[in-house]
Amino acid sequence: MIHQTARIYPQWSGTPQARHPVRVRINTRRKFAMNIDTALKEALSIAGAVGAALVDYESGMSLGTLGGGDWLDLDVAAAGNTEVVRSKLRVMSTLGLNDGIEDILITLHRQYHLIRLLKPAKGTSTLFVYLVLERERANLALARHQLKRIEGDLVV
Repeated sequence: MIHQTARIYPQWSGTPQARHPVRVRINTRRKFAMNIDTALKEALSIAGAVGAALVDYESGMSLGTLGGGDWLDLDVAAAGNTEVVRSKLRVMSTLGLNDGIEDILITLHRQYHLIRLLKPAKGTSTLFVYLVLERERANLALARHQLKRIEGDLVV
């Protein structure tokens, strides 16, 4: 990420501090479109990540997976988490909630499972990013923040 230092001159407010410029950091990172492979690589680079998938919850199919292993079949997990998303959407509809799901967190003793629904640029989206984190190595707040950034850059 590229930063620039800028000087902001606050308007005179009569206080001595207002006479001195304030330094702030401005993020000049250019927004770029990310494809599925790049998005999954970015997700797997999150501290504690052991597996990531991009999933269509209408079909239950993975559009891409990265990581996992013998103990974590991401295709099976993606299909199972499709049911979690569908179930929550049904409950929200039954309750008449006029809202959307940002993410779903499943906390296990040794892992976090994050499901981040993608917001479409146009129309509707039936996709979510599924991320599995080792609990001891992960920072949950940072992982959620990074997934949100990935979601914003991903173009499918």
